[in-house]
Amino acid sequence: MTDSQSAPGPASPHYSFYFTVILVLLSVAAAAAYYAYVLRRYAPAPIDELQTLHAFISRIPQSQNLAESYLDADGDLVADTPADPTKLQNVDEIGFSMIAGDDPERTRAEWMDFLVALEKATGTKVVLRTDVGGLQGQLAALRKGTLHVTAFSTGEVPLAVNSAGFVPLWSPADVDGTYAYEMEILVPAASNIKTPADLRGRSIAFTSLSSNSGARAPLVILKEKFGLLPARDYAYTLTGTHERSLKDLAEGRHDAVCVANDLVARAVLAGDLKPEQFRSIYKSASFPPLCLGVAHDLPPDLVAKMKQMVQGFRFEGTSLEKRFLPQGKVKLAVVNYQRDWAYVRDIDQALTRLLDGK
Repeated sequence: MTDSQSAPGPASPHYSFYFTVILVLLSVAAAAAYYAYVLRRYAPAPIDELQTLHAFISRIPQSQNLAESYLDADGDLVADTPADPTKLQNVDEIGFSMIAGDDPERTRAEWMDFLVALEKATGTKVVLRTDVGGLQGQLAALRKGTLHVTAFSTGEVPLAVNSAGFVPLWSPADVDGTYAYEMEILVPAASNIKTPADLRGRSIAFTSLSSNSGARAPLVILKEKFGLLPARDYAYTLTGTHERSLKDLAEGRHDAVCVANDLVARAVLAGDLKPEQFRSIYKSASFPPLCLGVAHDLPPDLVAKMKQMVQGFRFEGTSLEKRFLPQGKVKLAVVNYQRDWAYVRDIDQALTRLLDGK
């Protein structure tokens, strides 16, 4: 009589559980490996986070000298008025604009009394040009002869002079004729950042690469004074405007922002920014502010009438009072491009070497 073999019993509950777990883990690992493979194969090439900066820097040398179509016989670095009368513009109406990107309705409200005075002094109709678009459109309109009196921010002036025949004439000034502002690096009031050296490993908001105080000057200063380079030593972003940077600062979106301090004062006076919301950790040397000027090929007698009007124009009691008087600005003072923009031109030269050795 043979021994009967008993049937195998049910699997251990512990064995079934561990077996299921192993199968799940293997499935997850296989799926992850396949997903990683697909990402490597089909994902776009890594983006150079300095691409925009490289492209901008590469264009700087092209705008550091007067274009060949302009003459500078007196050596003041600004295009001369053509000696040939046939090369002067025949101006039926004066096209006027402020800095590209400014709100047209705000510009109209703020500059209305100035435009009325300009029209009266020249005997020529003045039209606010709201269709020039961005900076490139503004430069194109100046070259084309549809824009005659306009303004550029500090960092845009050399480009306008050299590529579009812009002649810088006036900047908003205080009662003594002083026109200046500084670039400041601001941090949230509660931040533990004390100096720009502490920005290593942090995030910095610049405005736009066309802005002297919003990007160009701080990029150079951070490298030359503190040994800090973008992407290598700090992350950076471009907000587009000083107003946006200040709003972001108030909301704590960045570790630091770089802005013009005259615009900071304007934001504080308007209630858009409170003094207790921020601290300054750096202030630069002075720069000339917003600059008004004219096309180089306007008739000299027309420009003479403009200069005479501006010489006697005061902001008090006009539509520009609200914008400038709280900043201590009372008039438009005559500027000297060769002298006043020397530091700005030095910044541009330094920018061409910004990424050397990276």
